[in-house]
Amino acid sequence: MLLGTIIPLAQPTSMPASTSITFISYNGNDANGILAFEHGQIAFYAYSVPPSEYTSLPPGAKAYLMPATYYDVLVNPLNTTFGFNPFQFQEVRFALNFIVNRTFFVDNILHGYGIPSITLYAGEQCVLHIQNTLAKYAYIHYNFTYANETIYKVLTAHGAQYVNGKWYYDGKPITVYVFVRTDATVRSEYAQYFISQLEKLGFTVQEVQGNLQKEISMVYGSDPANTTWDILIEAWGDTYGYYDAGLIEGLYSTLGSSAPFTSYYGLSFGTFNDSKYESPLLLKEANEIDNWSLTLIQSEFTNAAQYYQLVNDIVNVGINMSVRIGLGISLTPQYVLSNINGVYPNYVQGSLLNFQTYLSIVNGSYPNVTIGVRYLTQGAANPGAGFTDAYTDEIATALFTPAALTVPGSGYPVPYIYSFKIVNITPNAVVPVPSNALWWNPAKQQVTYVPSNITAQMAVIYNLAPLFNNDKWADGQNITLADIIYQYIIASEMSLNSSNPIYDSVTSSAYGPSLQTIKGFKIINSTAIEIWGNDWFFDPTEAAVSLFGSFNPLGYALAGGGYFPWQVYVGMKDVVAEGKAAWSQSAAQSKGIDWLNLVSPTDVGYILSALENASTSGYIPNSLIQVEKLSNMTLVTQQQAISGYKAAISFIQTYDNALIGDGPFILVAWNPSASPPFAKIVKNPYFHLVPPQQALLIPMTYSISFNVPPTVTAGEVLNGTVRGTPAGSTQASPVANVTVYLELLHPNGSIIFSTQEMTNNQGQFTFKIPKNLSSGSYILTIAAYQNTSILINPMEVSLVVLPPVTTTSSTTTANLSTTSVQTSSSSATSTTSSGINVGLIGAVIAIIIIVIAAVALLRRRK
Repeated sequence: MLLGTIIPLAQPTSMPASTSITFISYNGNDANGILAFEHGQIAFYAYSVPPSEYTSLPPGAKAYLMPATYYDVLVNPLNTTFGFNPFQFQEVRFALNFIVNRTFFVDNILHGYGIPSITLYAGEQCVLHIQNTLAKYAYIHYNFTYANETIYKVLTAHGAQYVNGKWYYDGKPITVYVFVRTDATVRSEYAQYFISQLEKLGFTVQEVQGNLQKEISMVYGSDPANTTWDILIEAWGDTYGYYDAGLIEGLYSTLGSSAPFTSYYGLSFGTFNDSKYESPLLLKEANEIDNWSLTLIQSEFTNAAQYYQLVNDIVNVGINMSVRIGLGISLTPQYVLSNINGVYPNYVQGSLLNFQTYLSIVNGSYPNVTIGVRYLTQGAANPGAGFTDAYTDEIATALFTPAALTVPGSGYPVPYIYSFKIVNITPNAVVPVPSNALWWNPAKQQVTYVPSNITAQMAVIYNLAPLFNNDKWADGQNITLADIIYQYIIASEMSLNSSNPIYDSVTSSAYGPSLQTIKGFKIINSTAIEIWGNDWFFDPTEAAVSLFGSFNPLGYALAGGGYFPWQVYVGMKDVVAEGKAAWSQSAAQSKGIDWLNLVSPTDVGYILSALENASTSGYIPNSLIQVEKLSNMTLVTQQQAISGYKAAISFIQTYDNALIGDGPFILVAWNPSASPPFAKIVKNPYFHLVPPQQALLIPMTYSISFNVPPTVTAGEVLNGTVRGTPAGSTQASPVANVTVYLELLHPNGSIIFSTQEMTNNQGQFTFKIPKNLSSGSYILTIAAYQNTSILINPMEVSLVVLPPVTTTSSTTTANLSTTSVQTSSSSATSTTSSGINVGLIGAVIAIIIIVIAAVALLRRRK
């Protein structure tokens, strides 16, 4: 069978397909979760563990591979107040690249299920655009001697002493504090390896043990200049994307509130000003990265080449800075019972618990599904600066509808809750914004007409009729433009002016840059709104999706997590303004108050009280009233306001939570203190929003067979075949129209030649060795993907090239081989270039190898 166009799974007659889903938490005990799956008690265990941990899989169990978790080493670059931190010196941090041993990490810790990477990008299409930058670091591999010599040179120059194999400063051992996640096997095992390397270098190592909650508090919630951690093995979800500048903006810069340093633009972890503790070089690099990031966020580029140059600039400095030292991304499979259908591996979310799965999952003929999770939560659920951990978000994904979905296997954006019409788009801000358009004026702290002579890069009309006509809030109330506009207002209040009572420095870093790209909005009718902004992009679909995301940015790391009834925002705003809780964990910790959590009985009680007070008067926020006056249009009546408050109050009193979303499910039970802890969601009777077909395409994995003789000649043609296996299947077949990138490299990694081929109707492709190639040994890297399935995981083969054959005889083996391949090549298309280096890391000397082929500022901690 020949595979061509990828088709969606057969869709159920109604969505969601299941009546209810129950989540059983195993509180970090992976062994118990695996055992429950092996006994058929749960549909799957929603956490990636090495296959070796399974004793025996249930008959017919289906494996789903996806880029699940990105791992890196976070290094504290500040000289802490309690001791001498050797990593305050960039040369020492950079030297760690030579001991992290990415090959060991993938082969021994991930058991081969992963892609090593020196940068934040691993597997996604952006990798194709940063190869010239990565080629600069091709020399980096495990080299303990080099690291040791570099560190010795730097530390002795700064007054440290190396005595009997140990480092000292002012007579005291130089102690490195390593935070070790005791509840995460991969991170714990690798931490022990890395600790052994640090001790071998001569450092005294002190382990600081804890789970994700302690990590969030001790690392991300504390001032890195006054804390007791130096090294953390990090794990992140949501690191895969299509146009994914947001990844490096969020984790290399200060703008995502995840960096342990300060720049002129942002604070350490979004809260602490540590510029006086930073070296001049670190401050310079932080400012450079933040400046480039803001240039990307504000669309101050005019074409794709400039966009990717900015991405390369950030990647280059990020690698040099060595605050986040990349290890790689895991591709560990998750197994599903044979009778469970409708499961999607979503590359962006890196989890089977994604929006598409929630719509389609079904347990045979049974209406209910039980799923095992590692934890119910390790953070807080609120749309400002909650939804930071993967566990909370994986369950909450079922409760909220994202404005746009993504193609499961590539991350390409697919508008969902709206249709759109681009009125004008240009890379230059020359589109006039009409004087009767509105905006949130941060100086006046109110909605006003836009200032005179305002221009933008684009104007887009969004019609939200698909959402309004096919969905309602979980409390039964209609979704209206008032809800959409009030999210923009609340986001602006918490982000754009520090004098606002609900302002939070973390939300300011997270949402402020995007909100500032909004230049105005105007209500068209009861379902449509026109938005002007500076979110230009060379792909119009991405531009339109990004502009709407800037207008409705809340939800932190949860797609769609900002969609609540405006009345519920009134309640949350009241709680934060009165100082009872804070949007962010760091603000909560510094003020000694709650981190706002919409499943916490205490915080839910606060919100309930606020809603009851507002309901008495039928309170409508002044900002919404001002929008109505300036637009000469009614958004909400007082009776509608009261009805909304009463509906929210009734929901909270019934279900004991304030997660009133617009998704396919409703949270009806949340019991983290039960034994075992559990949560339950039931079908939202108001949800009827059918997703676009491209959002339901099945990802595919690709295998490449490539025939390489012991020696080849310049000008010889080699051939190969690409086979594809749909997710959840074990059947592989040749695939047509697959893009194959091949690159010829010197042994040191420098690029000689690259070519792009397309497989023909038999799944075949060819590669012609350049005729002018000198004799010698080379490396050929090969990667395969389609636009619907992208995961750049190149194979490498060794080529020993001999001089070209000069004989004209048609009976030689070389000529017969060349002739047989040229026919295949004639039915494929090819383009060549000299600047793309797909080959990255590790030599895989093999003839046949499996190659797995497969967007947002904020990422989920794991």
